[in-house]
Amino acid sequence: MGTILIIDDDSTIQDVAEAILKRNGHSILKALDTLQAERYLASTAIDLILLDIVLPGQGGLEYLMDIRNRYPNISVIVMSGKVRTDLLPVKKLAQQFGAACILSKPFTAQELSDAVNGALKNSCH
Repeated sequence: MGTILIIDDDSTIQDVAEAILKRNGHSILKALDTLQAERYLASTAIDLILLDIVLPGQGGLEYLMDIRNRYPNISVIVMSGKVRTDLLPVKKLAQQFGAACILSKPFTAQELSDAVNGALKNSCH
């Protein structure tokens, strides 16, 4: 499977996603902010990033652009519970910024698994 970095300032979301993804055979790293994420990106081969849109400090979409510029081969799923990710302008914006998939929080185990599998295969819906 793959190594997935979860960047979210909500440790409960991180723990739930970690439990689901570990059951699917993935290795998980967790960062509460972009500074912590940078340490992982500098030292570890990451296959996929789950990125919260609303983060303290540097925002998720701004960080997504940074990731796309510096790590173009890493797939990114953006997620949010505060921003309605089902709205077309949000979907278009996230895709323009380079997101492979968009995930609304809270998510089900199946929604998360489907998004991760799709992003790893470059075939998100």
